[in-house]
Amino acid sequence: MRTLVKGAVPGWLQANGAAKTQEYKDAADKKPTPWRNAEIVAALEDECAKKCMYCEATIDVVAYAAVEHIRPKSRFEDLVLAWSNLGLVCPKCNTNKGDYWSDEHSTQLLNPYEDVLEEHLRFQGPMVTAKLGSLRGEVTVNKIQLSREGLVWARAKRIQELHRILALWASEQNADRKSLFVEEVERAVGDDQEFTGTLRAYATQQGFPVEGVETVPV
Repeated sequence: MRTLVKGAVPGWLQANGAAKTQEYKDAADKKPTPWRNAEIVAALEDECAKKCMYCEATIDVVAYAAVEHIRPKSRFEDLVLAWSNLGLVCPKCNTNKGDYWSDEHSTQLLNPYEDVLEEHLRFQGPMVTAKLGSLRGEVTVNKIQLSREGLVWARAKRIQELHRILALWASEQNADRKSLFVEEVERAVGDDQEFTGTLRAYATQQGFPVEGVETVPV
């Protein structure tokens, strides 16, 4: 999980949001799914770099991305098309989260658009754990299963690839060649890469100065 920033409201949503929300609320049986509008999905993909907002796995052509309602539509029909309530998730995180919601702030899932994630989560190698004392971190890690086996293996592979580059950067004495490795590391931990949060934390813990990331004890 990494910090995300909301982009501009899509034009289609500005023009049709109120009417489509009312249409959804008025439907008695089969509910429409206006959040699947191509413009909405494309805007969410841009925000998330086509990655799940929770686990940061890339959602590729073999998996269907789901539009996440942070506050579930089953309880908050008025927010079914609220731009601040929408995100992009992978099928597994979508299933794990389900319709979970808590009215108590202390047991709400972390919202990467709003929360300071470093106050609640720790990246320890391929594992994502809750910071001790953070109930919201515990709830998020356990409910979404952020350290499920498949994710741990996938993160471990990416860390191994990153470590190879970091080792070259750390051992290089020539300034020009070292700068090339700096660029390679920065690309490897870029927003468009899988598991950015994990990789940036690992690079920082290895002494690489990732912009905007402070060294956090593990």
